[in-house]
Amino acid sequence: MALSLSRAGRLALDIGGSSILALQIAGASGKLKLRGCYEWPLSEGLVVDGEIVDVDLFARELKAFAGQYGFRGRPVHLAVGNQKVIVRNIDMPVMTEEELRGAIEFQAQDYIPIPVEEAVLDFQIIGKNMGADGVSRQEVLLVAAQRAMIGMFTTAVKQAGLKVAGIDISSMALVRALIPPVSFFADVSEGSVCRAIADISSSVSTLVVAVGEVLKFTRIINFSSDRFARALSGQLDVPFEDAQGLAQRVGLPGPIPAEEGLYAEEVLADARQRLLEAASELSDEIRRSLHYYQSQPSAVPATELILSGRGALVRNLDAHLSETLNIPVSIGNPLTHVAENASKTPDATLALMAPYLSVAVGLALPEED
Repeated sequence: MALSLSRAGRLALDIGGSSILALQIAGASGKLKLRGCYEWPLSEGLVVDGEIVDVDLFARELKAFAGQYGFRGRPVHLAVGNQKVIVRNIDMPVMTEEELRGAIEFQAQDYIPIPVEEAVLDFQIIGKNMGADGVSRQEVLLVAAQRAMIGMFTTAVKQAGLKVAGIDISSMALVRALIPPVSFFADVSEGSVCRAIADISSSVSTLVVAVGEVLKFTRIINFSSDRFARALSGQLDVPFEDAQGLAQRVGLPGPIPAEEGLYAEEVLADARQRLLEAASELSDEIRRSLHYYQSQPSAVPATELILSGRGALVRNLDAHLSETLNIPVSIGNPLTHVAENASKTPDATLALMAPYLSVAVGLALPEED
């Protein structure tokens, strides 16, 4: 199964460390209807750092999930995002797509740390520019993923009785879901606005930088949203599930106060300190990644950070990142693409889930004409 930088299906699966999300969207752009939103909890250790660890056990869970909600046998679209997925922006001469594919396969080893014979390759032309010699060149997004890792996903999906419609990369799905489209009548400068996305999932975090709607940089950070709950679980001697709720209801110091009546003030102060230590680790990783991106030639500085994933639910994390990174931070809402909720999930529940639906929405969105 090859990687695909286009979307062949509208039933999307987002496979995380703590659950599987399935999202079904129908209709045309501007009139999209959410047909279904389903979530299935996963036991700890089945998916780690964005990779399936035990194919047979995971497939068993996925089969039960598909049977429960009636999409067994359906084609599904997946996203992968882990340390075994490499994304590079490369500069190539202008040539036909067939010539370009041959050139990339020949030169790929110069750009990726994975042996070419062990990798699945795909590419997308994302722009053209004029070289210093006056010759037109094209910017190409090159994606390489370890074949064995991709095989774990496809094998598990097939064992569960589903069909693989295509495999995308998480960073592209995030850009589609969270970066505002550039209007045909927009000012030229609107297309050059640089935004970053930090998706803190229950498996890994993905940092994305896009200029306009064009992906320019992506980095996987081994920091999951579970890090916040673990910071509280041992200290307060509460179950992990309760600690996850506490991170959302207590949160970091900031403009939104903690919910009252949960714990004594000294316990809350200790909890905030533990959460602050985890948040500082995350902000340091994001800062280093942005500095690395901005050190590249012709890099456009990011003017905004969009927060998504389960980590975005940690109270005041957006305010903390804005202060420590000195950049405006907003919480992403991918459901702005959806005009109607025809699913069985109430609107209020969807509103709470919205930040961690970003990858699934980006996968489920229909192709633009």
